[in-house]
Amino acid sequence: MVYYVEYIFVENFIIDFILLFITGKLVKRVIILKRLIAASLIGSLYVIVTLYAGKEFMNNFIVKFSISVLMIMVAYDSKGILTNIRVIICFYITSLIMVGIISALYILTYDKLTVNAIIMSIFTGYAALHFFFKEIKDRIVKHNYKRKVNVSICGKSKTFRGYIDTGNELTDPITGKPVMVVNIDCIKEILGDELCNKIMEFYENKSYEKLIDENNSINLRVIKYKTISNSGENMVCIVPDEIEIINNNKSILVDAIIGIHPKRISLDDYDALLFKKLLDWEMETENGYVKSY
Repeated sequence: MVYYVEYIFVENFIIDFILLFITGKLVKRVIILKRLIAASLIGSLYVIVTLYAGKEFMNNFIVKFSISVLMIMVAYDSKGILTNIRVIICFYITSLIMVGIISALYILTYDKLTVNAIIMSIFTGYAALHFFFKEIKDRIVKHNYKRKVNVSICGKSKTFRGYIDTGNELTDPITGKPVMVVNIDCIKEILGDELCNKIMEFYENKSYEKLIDENNSINLRVIKYKTISNSGENMVCIVPDEIEIINNNKSILVDAIIGIHPKRISLDDYDALLFKKLLDWEMETENGYVKSY
């Protein structure tokens, strides 16, 4: 079989360029065209030298790995070992998936695989990888926004799971305190069946005078809020004795009120929607509220 140097060089250059481009997109690196071209040239020259020099050591794993690392270092001026490792891993995952797609196409087309088909398969693989990495990132972000919540009301305590909803900016119009929305079933053992039934009756008939007048032991209030589907809704809220938010080995006492939701908040593994302001409070680790275990 006759190999044409120009064809092999251009083919590998295009494939290396696309793989490096996809890697940069997936790991959110700054893409500089000149760097990608230089890195792709290194990869193409390595293939030509390996093919025509015929030296066994050129096919050694260490040599191949070193060339790929060099290509990545040239393409992306990454600072930090962890960042470089992340880019290298992503590059190899991308390459392996593309090899799998190309091999499948090679078999399905009965050895009539063209460069256009290879390029199309690479971009198809990019779309799949983009979805895969986005799904992983979303799961990581979701996990990082989960917290353990401990509330105390009238000497009784309850611990449950909460999730920071960055869209939750609901506040008490009187005090300006943020509102943590909690499923009523989650704090039913603190409030008692009688009060829970009255709260549910309020959500059905919107009569709050009787609700507040008959429950002096617990500090209740009703706040109004707006939703996309409705211009005005009412929510029964409780002023707790204490709210403690626990994240890993740190906890923070927050000055907030509890909004009671009559239905299940989420099908996921949390019972309360925390507020966006909590992220700012957690960043302020020097204030007097924060304590470490």
